[in-house]
Amino acid sequence: MSVWRSDNIRAAGAMTLASAVFVFNDAAMKHVAESVPMMQAMSVRGVAVSFVLAVLAYATGAFKRVGMLTNPLVWARAASEMVGSVGFMSALPHVPLAIATALGMATPLLLLPLAWIFLGQKIGVRRVGAIVAGFAGVLLIVRPTADGVDLWLLLAASSVLFFALRDVATRRLPPELPALLIALVMSMTVTAATSVLAFSAGWQPMGPSEWLGVFAAAVLVGTGYLLMVSAMRIGDIAMTGSFRYTAMVFAVALGWFVWGELPDLAAWCGIALILASGLYALHRERVRALNARARVPQASD
Repeated sequence: MSVWRSDNIRAAGAMTLASAVFVFNDAAMKHVAESVPMMQAMSVRGVAVSFVLAVLAYATGAFKRVGMLTNPLVWARAASEMVGSVGFMSALPHVPLAIATALGMATPLLLLPLAWIFLGQKIGVRRVGAIVAGFAGVLLIVRPTADGVDLWLLLAASSVLFFALRDVATRRLPPELPALLIALVMSMTVTAATSVLAFSAGWQPMGPSEWLGVFAAAVLVGTGYLLMVSAMRIGDIAMTGSFRYTAMVFAVALGWFVWGELPDLAAWCGIALILASGLYALHRERVRALNARARVPQASD
C-alpha cells in the first residue's frame, strides 16, 4: 500500500499542524513566564485546557468509555507527560526556543531503545548508530565542560526521556479508548502537579497580557494534544513521526522574530545531527515494518 495513502496524508498534516501549535504554545508560555512564574502559568493554562477537554468529551460521548481509564497505561502516560512537561517548561524561560525545541526532537531517538525494552522491538546496528549520532548532537548543544553544564539545558534534555516513555505508552493503549479521554487525563495530571508547585511557591497577581497569553496557550496546547494523538493513531508511525521535525522551522523563525535568538555554529551542528539521525531512524523503522509485512529478515536493521 502506498505511503501516500489518505490516512498518511491526514496524519502528516495533523503532525505538522501539531508541531506548529506546540511551538507557538511554548512561545506564548515563554513570554508569560517573563513576568509570572512558569508553574503558575501552567496551572492556569491547565485548568482552562482541562475544562474545554471535559466539555468536548461530554459532548462527543467519550465519557461512555470512562471505565477504560482503569488501564494503568493511561496513568503511566499521564505521569510521564507530567514529569516531562514540568521539567521542559521550567527550563524554557532560560533556554532559547530553537534550542529547547531541538532537544525535544531527540524524543524519537530515545523511543527506539524504550520500544526495545517495553515492546520487544529489535534494534539493529544502523538504528543504534542513529541513536549515537543523535545524542552526539545533544552533547553539542548542551556542551559539558570541566566547569559543568548549563543546568537548564540539562533539564530540558532530560525531559526527553519522559516524553519518549509517554509515546511508548501511547502505542500500547487500546484503539477504542477515545483520544479526548487520554488528553483529559494527561491535562488534569499536569494541572494538579503544577498547581501544587505554584501555590507552594506563592501565587502572584496576573495582568491582562498574562491572562491573554495563558488563554492563547491553553487553546494551542489543547489543540496540539488532540492533533498529536490523532496523528499517531491514523498514520504510518515512521512517516508521521518524521513530520514532527517541522517544529524546528517554526521554532527558529519564532525565536528569531520575537527574541532575536539564533543558535551558534556548534548548536546548529548539534541540531543537524539530531534531525538527520531522527529522520534516518524513522526511515529504518518504516523499512523494518515493510520488511516484516513481506517477511524479509533484516539482521542489520
